[in-house]
Amino acid sequence: MTEWTEPIKIRPARADDAKEIARIYNQGVQDRAATFENAYATPEERYLWLVARPEKYPVLVAAVKHTMLGWASLTPYSPRACYSGIAELSIYIDRSLRGHGVGQQLMKAMQDAARDKGYYKLVGRVMADNDPGRKLCQVTGWKEVGIHEKHGKLGTEWHDLVLVEYLIPENLA
Repeated sequence: MTEWTEPIKIRPARADDAKEIARIYNQGVQDRAATFENAYATPEERYLWLVARPEKYPVLVAAVKHTMLGWASLTPYSPRACYSGIAELSIYIDRSLRGHGVGQQLMKAMQDAARDKGYYKLVGRVMADNDPGRKLCQVTGWKEVGIHEKHGKLGTEWHDLVLVEYLIPENLA
């Protein structure tokens, strides 16, 4: 595990984090392992995305001092009221820090935040060939529950998506 002189701090994202959030997201676009998106996010788009978010859908960042290491967000699973207790999680880690425990800390913090917000389930989608992403889900208590076959293309190549979920038992009652 990479060591820092300061501890990793997980905190709510601020509007001034937009540039770094866009930078890390764009690495995911470039690396073609975490999103089918092929357009880059701009800091302005991420700023508007951050300031328009309802409190129910947090964005958390992992940082050491002023260096952002990664971020995670919750988004609505469905507009239907019957699914209001479910949110979809997205997570992006700076490529130089993947596999060094940042993702685990951020996932656990987001799971806690979701528990505090009253969610009973988190869902996500991981490209089937993204072994580090699937391992992150496994070590943080997520379960693989299905596969969408040939769900999206990267260039000319089709990719499957693994559906994952995390139940929050305290909120199931």
